[in-house]
Amino acid sequence: MQVVTFGTQSAVRSTCDAARRFTHWQVAAWCCLGYLLVLAAWSAPSPHIGSAPPEPEQEVKAAFLYKFLGYVEWPAAALGSESAPIVIGVLGDDEVADELRGIVANRRIGAHPLEVRRVTASTALDGVHALFIGGGATAALARLAPEAQQRSVLLVTDFDGALEDGSVINLVIVDNRVRFEVSLEAAERSRLKLSSRMLAVAMWVRPPR
Repeated sequence: MQVVTFGTQSAVRSTCDAARRFTHWQVAAWCCLGYLLVLAAWSAPSPHIGSAPPEPEQEVKAAFLYKFLGYVEWPAAALGSESAPIVIGVLGDDEVADELRGIVANRRIGAHPLEVRRVTASTALDGVHALFIGGGATAALARLAPEAQQRSVLLVTDFDGALEDGSVINLVIVDNRVRFEVSLEAAERSRLKLSSRMLAVAMWVRPPR
């Protein structure tokens, strides 16, 4: 700031105070803008060209599931070696599995390649690090959640009441957009650390009890 060399001392003080207030306003405005941009990136449907229809709901859910992987920290022992694959199981929604397989092809999270498996209720937790339970297998969640927490498996769902039954992240549809809610209680029980950047754009975060 240019120093004023004339006028009274009170005038100088008023000028400095005004500059400080303006600076604080600028910081708040940029923080708000940054938050809105991040929220838009998470919740907005993928862009389309011309009159092409929006992407199917299953494709958007698969994209969210892939994105979540970059904002979750597993215990070191859960992932094995630094180059071991992160395995995502999908139960109860073959369309999401197919979409996700296309999204993660040739992609990595850090040094970890990604692998997608369709699983059954009896083998859902075998060798997986994340498990998506779709609407076709809602009854399996309550049974699988306790063991998933012991194995530090990230549980992601897309149906009502899933957080109550042990899901860590639940996808919801609000105003025709895919959003998500988070249970920190389930994450802590699973020894999973969720990035504050993801929590900041969640529709709702359920705190630990």
